[in-house]
Amino acid sequence: MAYRRPPGARLKVVLSKCFWLAVLNHCSRVHTLPASVAATLAVSLLSLSAWADNPALKNTPSSEPQSHFAYTNRLIASRDPYLLLHAHNPVDWYPWGAEAFAKARREKKPIFLSIGYSTCYWCHVAERIIYSNPEIAKFMNQWFVNIKVDREQLPDVDRVYMLATELMTGQGGWPNNLFLTPDLKPFFAGSYFSPADFTQILNKIHQIWTSDPERIVASANNVFSAMQRSQMVEAGAKESPISPEAWMGHAQTIFMMRLDPQYGGITSEGPKFPQEPTIELMLEDYRLHHNPRVRQWLTTTLDAMAYGGIWDHLGNGFHRYSTEPTWSIPHFEKMLYDNVQLLQNYAEAYRETSSPLYRQIALGIGDFLGDQMMMPDGGFFTAQDSEVAGVEGSSYVWTRKQIESVLGAKDACDFFQVYQLTPMPNQLSGLVSGGEDAGVIRIRLPIADTLKRSGRKDVPAMLLRVALLRQKLLIARDRRPQPARDEKIVVALNGLTIEALAESSRILNQPKYVSWARRAAERIWILAWNPRAGALQHEIFEGHAQTTGYLDDYALLGDGFMAMHDVTGEPIWEQRARLLADAMLKRFIQQNGALLSSQQNDLLFAMEDDADDVYPSGTSAALDLLLRLGTLTKDERYIAAASRALHHLSSQLHEHPESWPTAVTAANLHSLQAETRLAAMRPQEQSHKRRPPRVSTCRVLLITSTQLPPLRRTKMKSRSP
Repeated sequence: MAYRRPPGARLKVVLSKCFWLAVLNHCSRVHTLPASVAATLAVSLLSLSAWADNPALKNTPSSEPQSHFAYTNRLIASRDPYLLLHAHNPVDWYPWGAEAFAKARREKKPIFLSIGYSTCYWCHVAERIIYSNPEIAKFMNQWFVNIKVDREQLPDVDRVYMLATELMTGQGGWPNNLFLTPDLKPFFAGSYFSPADFTQILNKIHQIWTSDPERIVASANNVFSAMQRSQMVEAGAKESPISPEAWMGHAQTIFMMRLDPQYGGITSEGPKFPQEPTIELMLEDYRLHHNPRVRQWLTTTLDAMAYGGIWDHLGNGFHRYSTEPTWSIPHFEKMLYDNVQLLQNYAEAYRETSSPLYRQIALGIGDFLGDQMMMPDGGFFTAQDSEVAGVEGSSYVWTRKQIESVLGAKDACDFFQVYQLTPMPNQLSGLVSGGEDAGVIRIRLPIADTLKRSGRKDVPAMLLRVALLRQKLLIARDRRPQPARDEKIVVALNGLTIEALAESSRILNQPKYVSWARRAAERIWILAWNPRAGALQHEIFEGHAQTTGYLDDYALLGDGFMAMHDVTGEPIWEQRARLLADAMLKRFIQQNGALLSSQQNDLLFAMEDDADDVYPSGTSAALDLLLRLGTLTKDERYIAAASRALHHLSSQLHEHPESWPTAVTAANLHSLQAETRLAAMRPQEQSHKRRPPRVSTCRVLLITSTQLPPLRRTKMKSRSP
């Protein structure tokens, strides 16, 4: 499955009844369940990602000719790349909304909810071999109301039901598949299932729903109660003192302890993510204190990523994460949010260290954004896929013979003095070459030996020596079929991009970055901002702005506009940032300082952010925007709102600052003015009585003796896609 979150930091887990074990228990008492079937299903659900690791499973295209479709469902009317991928399934898919909910209630059917995104590898596998199968679709259509959701279009729906999946299984990833009661309460969750297992799951859930529905309803109510309690735990936490420097010191200490000393980054037993907000916090800590140990943390991490296969040494840009600790074998998606944050990370690291390697990598990311991700009339696409023709990474991997055939023996020998091929896992080796192992290009280690072999004193000079060879290989690679691209423009991610381009343009002396940022900002403002309503839309697809904006859309776009104001000095950017901040406060902030992440009314409950993720949460970005505007404009409204938000978060920032790196960084960047104003406002704020905690602040809800054990848990980060 596609991992939801980088491992290594806090996960708020509330243990609840495992419906599937209840299913097995029920079947053993009520129905005749063959031992072989029970064993198969139990293994399937106790190891939700087993099929993702199965070397025998090939991601092969659907046999349906592309020129003719036997089926068309209502997703054909959607303006979303991921939903459109399923528009010709025989499954009677509904988009998330009132029509599907009404059908489920009217026909008293459970709901099958499947959440994914357009560059999710295992989502594609499921589409081809499960949802394109008419026999499986027949059961789905007869027994369930089937809803398909793009998590990038409806992130609030994804967050609510990812919480449910984590509570029921202890882990989360995409595709995220759940079964719900007609009132939208989840009772069963998993990720990718084989066609055979999925068919049996459909059958067993249907049997119990028709024979003993109260058992499912009771289980769903238990899960829903656990979801509510998990939110109340944070809401009921007592405030802590506002101590930005202490928060940063605590977070820095934790990140220092978690450093992989050999390969950099956060130590992980599973996939290894860049964790850009963490890098940003460490950069800010180094800028403030010049601690040589923090510098070593940064250089170890940034060097290792630049040398590894997670960096595309031919075409530029970073892949989403590494599947192993050395950064050598990536998961081949390229995400906009990773690359724009790493652009700013490497540019700022260049400013602090003067390392020419960091400048070179930052400029390479800029080239990738301009060449591959930017629309000519402004704005940036969301992601590039990891697969071609059903094979992950096939457009990126090489064999030695392939490289020799392009470069010739002598130049290939020079190339392999600098680079090496890291063999792909067994399930992919040989797919490109008809038997010879294929591998990912990375720089040879140890780097001192590689420099010695090349006769160069530093890495940039060594890389310059083989630049023409890389260009020849890129030309050859570009003749291969290329990964698909998700061409929707997500406002929040474009705000992140605008800020990164503006800030990096000054450090790298790249005026074109400001031009790119300006075109994106103007296009989004024209298409996605409604001046009459004072409202922002979430995304643009095929020139059409759609989906009600989320907190992070307002906040990250506002931060991007503030960066444009800082770089250009043009007043229009401050004015637009203020409009966004005013609308944000009107729509999302609560009296107690909490910032709701969405405006949707068709969820089980409203959710607050529980941490920063692989990019800043809406809450952290909103805090940064309010503090920046308060500093610039001296407007007390912004400082007061930032005060309430900081005090509401203070317990979490005190206990787990490592889960909120962007919020901690923002509080330190603006700490002097913020603390002065906050101290002055405390008496006034204390006049508003805060609601008492509704539950204990204990982070884990214990299972009673009558509940069955949960599925096994895996360690996850506090907040990914």
